[in-house]
Amino acid sequence: MINILLISVDDKNSIVVSKIAAGAGFAIKLEKILDTESSGFREAGIILLDMTGIDEKDLKEGAPLYKLNRKQAFPAKVIIGIIRPEQIDFAAENTPDLDDIIFPDRLKKELLPRIVFSLTKSNAALPDNSIIVNKLILNLDKYELIVNGKVVELTFKEFELLKILMQNSNRVFTRINLLSSVWGYDFYGGSRTVDVHMRRLRAKIPPPYNDMLKTIRNVGYMFSPENE
Repeated sequence: MINILLISVDDKNSIVVSKIAAGAGFAIKLEKILDTESSGFREAGIILLDMTGIDEKDLKEGAPLYKLNRKQAFPAKVIIGIIRPEQIDFAAENTPDLDDIIFPDRLKKELLPRIVFSLTKSNAALPDNSIIVNKLILNLDKYELIVNGKVVELTFKEFELLKILMQNSNRVFTRINLLSSVWGYDFYGGSRTVDVHMRRLRAKIPPPYNDMLKTIRNVGYMFSPENE
């Protein structure tokens, strides 16, 4: 489990970030002030540095919030700044160790993909028991699929079908294999059931990820992330 430390004085941003992080399987801790001696710093794998709540006076005087550096953030793998557009130059000058920045109005859409991308670049571990393909996260504990930061609603069988394919990337499964693994040997629905569920999965999952669900003619199906 990767811990996120959110340093913020903005309640609205804190609520949004907390919901996104919890939904993706991250453990999150909120701190109102910058205290590098806190347990949050010692345990954090990701630090979200929310600069939007700093007023103009503090901005000009160089608020301590901006002074976070990689040494202070150790052992954090990723430091992402949440900033207003007019703060870009100041933040770049005073907090050079930011891995990425994001504007507050883009949090809901972009925060999770940016976290995943930054973690991937740093070779850090992702949420426990999840399968990650770029901006696609299959959380096996929560039975949840997240693509581009949004939850994709799947039925139980659709999830199980996607799970077995993703857990065995680039392995071809016959329809009978999938029927016995997902539905059980006592299911009498026939191989057409697999075809129907695969069509539904492809319709629900946005590109390019739906194209990773490959049909192997006269054999069955496989998941291949080589389109990534």
